[in-house]
Amino acid sequence: MPKTVIRPATAADLPSILALYRVLDEELVDLQPEFFCAAPREEEPILQFIQASDADFLLAEQEGVVVGLALVVYAGWTPAFSCVLPHRYASLHDLVVLREYRCQGIGSSLLGASKRWARDRRLEYLELNVLAQNSKAIDLYEAHDFVEATRTMRCML
Repeated sequence: MPKTVIRPATAADLPSILALYRVLDEELVDLQPEFFCAAPREEEPILQFIQASDADFLLAEQEGVVVGLALVVYAGWTPAFSCVLPHRYASLHDLVVLREYRCQGIGSSLLGASKRWARDRRLEYLELNVLAQNSKAIDLYEAHDFVEATRTMRCML
């Protein structure tokens, strides 16, 4: 099995990032077609995250091919309510691996790198959202010590 290298993205990686987002977006449509559609991603927000000091696209690369990404962002402090304890944390916005490279530990490597990214900034935890139907992702996150903290519920009207 080829070695996987995790590295931060540069602007030159934009085509690979866009290709990975096409894969992610197709899967979102498959899981919740009533809420997602396949549409081209805008380049500017991706470039802003690449250049930001408080975010990183972490890319998984094998033999020079980008096969996965994780977008990790400094989220700040928990809300300043009197009943909420203050914590600084990061958010894992997106994680995707090309289909033909799955089940090789690449998602685990990206999660590990995302945790290190947050620890290196002395943040207290890493938070993410996942669709309830995405059982494979939920299994991966639970295997890496993520636990359910809140639940979003929806009532169609």
